[in-house]
Amino acid sequence: MTLLQILLVAVGGVFGSLLRWQVIETLPTLSLGVYVVNQLGVLAAGYVAYRMKTTINQRLFWITGFAGGFTTMSSLAFIIHESNPLSGLLYAAASLAVSLLILNILKGKAKS
Repeated sequence: MTLLQILLVAVGGVFGSLLRWQVIETLPTLSLGVYVVNQLGVLAAGYVAYRMKTTINQRLFWITGFAGGFTTMSSLAFIIHESNPLSGLLYAAASLAVSLLILNILKGKAKS
């Protein structure tokens, strides 16, 4: 990995993290905010991966940096852990199911 690639991941991560913070702050609950940013992050990463012709540097910036900084697995795990068992299970299942649905839709219309 080159210094440029490290910087691309770092800068993408900064922008993704700042946008995540802004989105979560505008929504009424942490659990809704985390759900929304995680689904938008899957959409962004999937769009770049399946619908765009990109260089490795663009993929590092958008998928690894931006989408990686934008999404938040740690908050998802915390919300699931703090929920009652049934709502935690439903939240986790909905997060996974919608993420996979988004990726399948994007992959079905993949770049040629």
